[in-house]
Amino acid sequence: MPNSNPLHYLRTLSAPLAFLITIIFLSTPTFTRLRSTSSQPQVAHNDISILNPHNHALNHLSPARHHHHHHHSHNNHSLSLRAALSEPFQCLVNKGAEYWNQGVLPAFAGQSRFKTPQFGGGGVEPLADSGWTSHEELRPVPRWWTDAFKAMKGKVPKEGVRYIYLDQSGDFENGFGEHEATSAQYYGYYVPETGAVLIDVSWSPRYKLSSRRETVDGVRQPIPPEEIPKRIPRMNQLSDLIWYAWSRTTKEPGTLRYYAVQGIVNEPTKPLMKEIFNARRGTVDVPWSKRLTFDLNSDEGKALFACPNGIAVNWLLIHHAAELGKREPRVTIFNEKGTGNLGENFCMVWDLIPEKKKGSFGKVEKELKTKRKRAGSHPQTRRAV
Repeated sequence: MPNSNPLHYLRTLSAPLAFLITIIFLSTPTFTRLRSTSSQPQVAHNDISILNPHNHALNHLSPARHHHHHHHSHNNHSLSLRAALSEPFQCLVNKGAEYWNQGVLPAFAGQSRFKTPQFGGGGVEPLADSGWTSHEELRPVPRWWTDAFKAMKGKVPKEGVRYIYLDQSGDFENGFGEHEATSAQYYGYYVPETGAVLIDVSWSPRYKLSSRRETVDGVRQPIPPEEIPKRIPRMNQLSDLIWYAWSRTTKEPGTLRYYAVQGIVNEPTKPLMKEIFNARRGTVDVPWSKRLTFDLNSDEGKALFACPNGIAVNWLLIHHAAELGKREPRVTIFNEKGTGNLGENFCMVWDLIPEKKKGSFGKVEKELKTKRKRAGSHPQTRRAV
């Protein structure tokens, strides 16, 4: 006798109906996109290969990833943000990729469109021509650099090391006329034995002029932004000054391996670091034990590569690729609360890892260490220029 209950027929049809709906959904473009996205391994360093241990080819970087899903990492100190960087920093991510793709990679291939600065005798402009003065002294490295040396896989030197003062304190001519000093300052430690440059004072000519007030018609006012480029010396980039000092500190400038900055206060670098610290550690108090390390596969690495305290690394790699060779940058950031002048100490250490060649990385590094030891075996204090 036929079943007159309508629920019976619904139950009979439910299985084939569900099967039909599933087939239709699996064929939709939406599911295809979801499937292709979820199949990607959600780990750091999956989108490019510059630090993949199985492939050390230097490839193009991807732009910012506009996603908000969680990432997992196979390395506790090599992390990506749980969410994409906030909108103000997305442009830095894209700039970092652009700087690498259009600036550094062509330089590595000997095809850079940026000419290495030729400022005069010896390939570097005499400091005095741009109003710079320099003097050196041997100074012990302060305790707040201790963790930076850990990032450089070294120990703080027991003896004093070269501390070089570079001051833009003289008037100069730059093609736009005669100009008075900008009062820019670049101070730091130069340690050939470690292959390291440690910068702890960095006030560029552009920054100094942008913060200056001048009296015009009896009114104190800032210098118009369009006037600032006309009033900076030809030699003004931190990277140029670093190379000038470094190449006069060691006989083997190509042994430069580490670039470190501490006491970071500028924008947007410090706000960017705070955002990364808060996203990954839930606090800006991130001591060495909770440090974060990124390569340029990550959005964080790209953003830090493009920020004011990372841009010097760009220009060092672009202008001096012939001496440095191909490098694979990696950056470590941390904040040692209770050190420095402000009760905190935002630090950034760049490790410019030499590209693996036919031999092992250990062989390449051993050669660099030998050169560093030979070049920096007899530190001498130089007189002021």
